[in-house]
Amino acid sequence: MRARRLGTVIILLALAYALAALLLPLDVVEIIGAPLVVAGAYFLGLRGGIVVALWATLIATIAFVSIHQGDLRDYVVTVIGYLVIGVLVGLAVDRFSRQKRQLEESIEEAGLARKLLAASEGRYRLLFEQSADPVYLHGLDAAGEPTRFLAVNDATCALLGYTRGELLGLTPRAIDAAPAPGQLRRMMAELQLEGAVHYESVRRRSDGELIPVEISSSLTEVEGEFVVLSISRDIRERQREVRRLQELTLRDELTGLLNRRGLDVMLPEQAKRAKRSGRPVIVVYGDIDRFKTLNDTYGHERGDEVLVAVAGALRAAFRETDLIARLGGDEFCVIAEADDIDPALLGERLDGAVKAAGEGLGVRVGLSHGEVTTDWRGLEDPRVVLDEADTRMYAAKHTRDDG
Repeated sequence: MRARRLGTVIILLALAYALAALLLPLDVVEIIGAPLVVAGAYFLGLRGGIVVALWATLIATIAFVSIHQGDLRDYVVTVIGYLVIGVLVGLAVDRFSRQKRQLEESIEEAGLARKLLAASEGRYRLLFEQSADPVYLHGLDAAGEPTRFLAVNDATCALLGYTRGELLGLTPRAIDAAPAPGQLRRMMAELQLEGAVHYESVRRRSDGELIPVEISSSLTEVEGEFVVLSISRDIRERQREVRRLQELTLRDELTGLLNRRGLDVMLPEQAKRAKRSGRPVIVVYGDIDRFKTLNDTYGHERGDEVLVAVAGALRAAFRETDLIARLGGDEFCVIAEADDIDPALLGERLDGAVKAAGEGLGVRVGLSHGEVTTDWRGLEDPRVVLDEADTRMYAAKHTRDDG
């Protein structure tokens, strides 16, 4: 719109110049043509300068021919001067206009970049503060040691039990309770090499409570300096769920005792404990007498009640630290530290507990069992001692049946 108005003004000036050329002397026409060319070039650039210069040349030529005044050489110099002025001023104006546009575009881009940066920082602050997971920033010194916290969100304060001001005076080392020695140092070294790390660790609250966490850390640049951005996630609930699922896979659903897989999983730990204590171990293998007849007579529901009652009798006869398992059907197994207990006395205690359990149900219940005493070596490959205990159990069953 502005260029169109300027073009209109230049055209009117050009027409005024043409009228003046018919009324004024030639030398005056030549003089006033130069400002007209400059104006055309100034307002319309190179193209305008050339067009106005040609117009001024045409008008001057008409005036020269019609009026026949002046020296031809002066006229030629005037014409050439118009063209030179139009081209030079037009080029200068075009160059200036380009530089002006470039400067304006740069300023506009810088303003847009500032707006985008401000919007990005706003979103970052919003995500940082509103994140449900603990998020925090800290630096690294020349040795790769984490320095004080630079920023923490509310979720970090809630998880660790500190105020924001208290945490900003601490380093990650103050809240680190990793079970593996040197874990934090190793993770920071890996972070510097890889740019990001993901690991599980433990954090210590202000009240001393230990909280297992999953941590994702990345090395990022803030205001020209590299800092560590970490996102932690409280995994207590997840670990509880994992343990619950493990319990479901290791436990017999009916009795709550270990199942065969659970016994296999727990035996190595029991062997380690026996090795540390140096005490012998008693392996007990047993099954319920005439359980099929009991099921056929009273029904499977009553049979399940008997299985639960026998499981309770085993728990009563042994300690919580002993392994008690239902291997399937009516077969049970116990791995217990002997503590100088006579296996015969242990068998009597077990028989009494099973008998009492049956009386509680109003059903006669017996458990044939065989015992083998061994040390921790016998538990490293337990098949031999389990087979031996099983053999002794069947011998005891036959003795009962014969009796």
